[in-house]
Amino acid sequence: MRGRYQKPSIFWSVIGVAVLLFTTQGHTAVDPTTAVAVWLFNEDGGDLAKDLTENALDAEFLEPVKWTDGKFEGGLEFKSGGLANAGISPILNVGKANFSMVAWFKYSRTPDDWHATLIEKADFAMPRHGYLLAVRGNLDPNNKGKPLFWVGLAQGAGIHLFGTSPINDGKWHHLAATADRKGAMKLYRNGKLESEKDIAAQADENEDNLSPFSIGGEPSVASRSLTDGVMDEVALFNVVLTEDQITDIAEKGLARTLGAEAVSPNDKLATVWGKIKIE
Repeated sequence: MRGRYQKPSIFWSVIGVAVLLFTTQGHTAVDPTTAVAVWLFNEDGGDLAKDLTENALDAEFLEPVKWTDGKFEGGLEFKSGGLANAGISPILNVGKANFSMVAWFKYSRTPDDWHATLIEKADFAMPRHGYLLAVRGNLDPNNKGKPLFWVGLAQGAGIHLFGTSPINDGKWHHLAATADRKGAMKLYRNGKLESEKDIAAQADENEDNLSPFSIGGEPSVASRSLTDGVMDEVALFNVVLTEDQITDIAEKGLARTLGAEAVSPNDKLATVWGKIKIE
């Protein structure tokens, strides 16, 4: 049964203790304080997807978007022109810093445009800046249907990193993208590294832009929507996640990996970051 999640209610300093304990017990912890935004899509209705972090970056729906079943609990289904808009908060920019993003999705079409957006905060005007996670479209016949991780880096068309094979087969897939600004950008499928590209030469390029952060579509470009696609468990981090951490997220889900536990019965749920037992 799908449940409702509310915002975390314990101090982030306490979370650090929980992460340390979790790690020393042999698990691969993801520090919740590195999460810029986390959308689980577990609400029962309304026109907002709640951000579980203290940053309160709730994503507002641009129709047509509807609630549906996801990979873990609830999810969002998109139609042509639909998206969830988390706004233009400066903390959604990555500047010259490292970052990671993750998402579950299933999609069985090939977009007629260059791509169908999963996650996007990008300014495509020259010189290009920002980041994008997407499925490649028919305008690129050599890569259509493949997952795409794009970073602008002021490099003409931007830096494109493609997966090795199409991913638009109508099945649930987990995608993760990481950018080490002094090293490489990497793309992971279902918790495993699939491709990477060195970007150290562009380490000083600032990716900040004024475009909104969108999920499931590109603002004002309906042909780049994830039409008839479903998404679940989207998050942005301000660190480079490791492959082990990404595998944990893919296998266990964001809520469990970050320590967000449903602690109340009868679907009256509260969220706490870290399950702490004080002896």
